[in-house]
Amino acid sequence: MSAVASVIERAWRDEGVTGRALRSALVPLSAMFSVAVRLRALGYRLRLRRSRRLPAAVVSVGNLSIGGTGKTPTALWLAQRLMRRGYRVAILSRGYGGAAREPTVTGVARAATQPAAASADAACVGDEALLLARRFAGPVIVARRRSEAGALACGEFDSEVLVLDDGFQHLGLHRDFDLVCLRASAAGGDRLLPAGRLREPLTALRRADAVLMTDNAPTERPSAAFARCVGEVPVYHGQVHATCLVTPDATGWRELSMGILAGRRALGVAGVADPDSFYQTLREWDARIEDFLEFPDHHVYTSRDWKTIAHRSRELDLVVTTEKDLVKLERFPFAKDKLVAVRVSMEIVDGERLLDSVVEAVENRREELCSGREAGQR
Repeated sequence: MSAVASVIERAWRDEGVTGRALRSALVPLSAMFSVAVRLRALGYRLRLRRSRRLPAAVVSVGNLSIGGTGKTPTALWLAQRLMRRGYRVAILSRGYGGAAREPTVTGVARAATQPAAASADAACVGDEALLLARRFAGPVIVARRRSEAGALACGEFDSEVLVLDDGFQHLGLHRDFDLVCLRASAAGGDRLLPAGRLREPLTALRRADAVLMTDNAPTERPSAAFARCVGEVPVYHGQVHATCLVTPDATGWRELSMGILAGRRALGVAGVADPDSFYQTLREWDARIEDFLEFPDHHVYTSRDWKTIAHRSRELDLVVTTEKDLVKLERFPFAKDKLVAVRVSMEIVDGERLLDSVVEAVENRREELCSGREAGQR
């Protein structure tokens, strides 16, 4: 972690003299940021700014804070279960960290009726989109404007449901269901950027259709302010669990048992916003982490990074990383089965009830579209 990132983390956590001083200095900027985001939301609420509607149901999975809320595993959970219910589903992503300028299908375009830009390069489409494409059977499409990605999904893949990964602040696209992932630490009174991690104040939860608390081991009870803000919005609870290890081979990624970690001497490598849950997983599976390398979130690994990793792990059994990092590290040469990533999945308490609520919103949108087509034919 860079020195600047470390100082910012201390400020967000209100740790030490330096952290507390910086946090206090940033509070006025947070107040200005709060005014800006509230005015923006008000503009859409008063219809001074218009949200685009697409010919499909749009379901957003987002959050209020930066990093570590499990939104990407949740988006995958939701897309997979909607597909099992029989819907044609596409996942839409901004492709954060990628260089794509036009709507791009991540990986190989599946069953497209017309050619579309496609890429399996994380430098083009971003690491999170590429990770989703590795695990989701339907199309994953990235675009700076999610409406353009959605139009491509509807036009070329005949998608009925569009799942937005990280879409709660994307107000330019009309949503039929908003699911917000939140950690108890944010619900307990975190500040807005830049003095804290919050992108929007807790009052923004009033726009949500459901809230998913995603702490693996919540140690803080949601504040009274959170209870007032969430009101009657249903609150669910979920946890991200490790399911297996994956390692690259000639045909893609091969699954390995998590038990392989037990007693093996390993180097941990992570380039994620909040690696704490990753550390916790490695401890739970009794991995002997001899060394650890932290990189910034969405880090683009270079040959120099690879040489550092290879040097630090030369006498160790494994290099253990996250799936988001694996999509960028797999291009480098490692010994067979030495580079492994922890695969995680979201588990939601009473998930079928949440899914039923989403399906109800999807069906309402389909009825609107059907009525609109019938009216147009008369």
